Amino acid sequence: MKDSWNRIALLSLVVVLGIAWLPAIAHDQTRKSFFKSQQRRLARAQQLQASAAEATCQVKIQLVDADSGRSLAGLLRVTDLSRNEAIHLPELIQREQDWYAIAAGGQVKLPRKRLKLEVLHGITTRKVEQVLDLQGLDKRTVKIALQRFYDPAARKLVSGNTHLHLMRLTHAEAHRYLSTVPEADNLDLVFLSHLRRLPDERDYISNQFTDADLQRLSQQRVLFGNGEEHRHNFGRGGEGYGHVMLLDLIKLIRPVSIGPGIMRSGTDGLPLQRGIQTAHKDGATVIWCHNTFGFEDIPNWLGGLLDAQNIFDGGSHGSYEDSFYRYLNLGLRVPFSTGTDWFIYDFNRVYVPVQGKLTVKKWLQSLAQGRSYITNGPLLEFQIGQSRAGDTIRQDQPGPLKIVARAVGRADFGQLELVQNGKVIHTQKRVNKEGHFQAEFEISADVSRSGWLALRVAGSKSKNALGHPPFAHTSPIYVEVAGKPVFVPAIARELIKEIRQGVETIEAKGTFANEEERNRVFQVYQQGIRDLEQRLKDHAAANRR
Repeated sequence: MKDSWNRIALLSLVVVLGIAWLPAIAHDQTRKSFFKSQQRRLARAQQLQASAAEATCQVKIQLVDADSGRSLAGLLRVTDLSRNEAIHLPELIQREQDWYAIAAGGQVKLPRKRLKLEVLHGITTRKVEQVLDLQGLDKRTVKIALQRFYDPAARKLVSGNTHLHLMRLTHAEAHRYLSTVPEADNLDLVFLSHLRRLPDERDYISNQFTDADLQRLSQQRVLFGNGEEHRHNFGRGGEGYGHVMLLDLIKLIRPVSIGPGIMRSGTDGLPLQRGIQTAHKDGATVIWCHNTFGFEDIPNWLGGLLDAQNIFDGGSHGSYEDSFYRYLNLGLRVPFSTGTDWFIYDFNRVYVPVQGKLTVKKWLQSLAQGRSYITNGPLLEFQIGQSRAGDTIRQDQPGPLKIVARAVGRADFGQLELVQNGKVIHTQKRVNKEGHFQAEFEISADVSRSGWLALRVAGSKSKNALGHPPFAHTSPIYVEVAGKPVFVPAIARELIKEIRQGVETIEAKGTFANEEERNRVFQVYQQGIRDLEQRLKDHAAANRR
């Protein structure tokens, strides 16, 4: 038994050390998250040898849905009550804040002590705590019913993670991860994406998963789709043209990564736009990654080539105001999306409605129509009259609109906010209701000008179960008054300036084989400037009439 525990300890230490090195090679947006957890993981690994000699009890954890009785995967945290310390569980997949993902009907060795078990499933169940006395026991089965305080499925809402990669795992470990963690988090759809960087890609295990592998994984409770992160950087982690997710591809778009900044060879002579256009021709969906990171987002949004915008996919780089709100105030339609990038480190997900049997194409179509909301905890409901996210309300003249809004969450999310054209016009504080938090309002708001309205949560200093500040934001409902869409000239001028600054950076850092390559890249930005200048002229002409 002692030798067995020593082997487990050594294996866990190797895995922990491997994950601890992730910040140095993952996307910049995920580095801070991994650095924060590095010391804790190493400390836990060092404690293994001391705990290996303890007598243990084999415990089967049966988590079930309190209403349906269906067996569930979930998150488990175990505390030694004699020391008031969380127990390291090397047999399970470690998450943040001492939580571990456990498969449905999973088993775990626990010390023969008085312990506190905490369990939850995704973001829609109450956390359950139970004291367990294992003194003198060899085996024990624990059945715990988890009560949902909210059911997205009853509202035909389907959750997805649009941005996920795995590294430094064996194929078997990656398969176990994908079979356990998304289900424990109550995700319905996960896109596992291909990406390249030399020399790090030798550890990119998710690149080895074929469509056939994803189909086999999809025979369980989570549907898996394919993707590619098509990207360009100047130097390691340096800002370049940007990153886009290409989802539901029939074939990889090559080169997957552009330029010597990532691939150590070649030139910077291809814009992302070339790959985006090729992906669209093949029927794929295109999502801009990492908020405003990269120079090519503005031209591609103006060109109508992007289907959605990711934010908080791999960290908190940027804000709603940096991207979503500016693009929307130009009159663009911008569906909101999110993911987690390297590993699933938070509850990040995007919900969209899907009727009938879930398919990848149905889900992506609903996302591109702007029917979405993003969250890492709070669940949102938003309606104006009979209109929902993605719809356009057209009025001949200004008038009142009936707005109904609601937020529900396990963690304290502060307050619910109604946003119009980037400004908060109504707030509602949350209340504690039967072990979870809720805020709702029903108001009549006068809308005197064209624009958009959306719902978000804000103002909380608390964190979700995995230690991250809660966020949630709906895609907009658009409003057009007297046939005039919203357009803010100051934002157009600001973006023209930013495009030109991006061009200056490319001039200084770019490597091109010839003038043809250089022109191919710069044409993208020149077209973006021409587009904005034309919109400014059209707006001025409309105001003179």
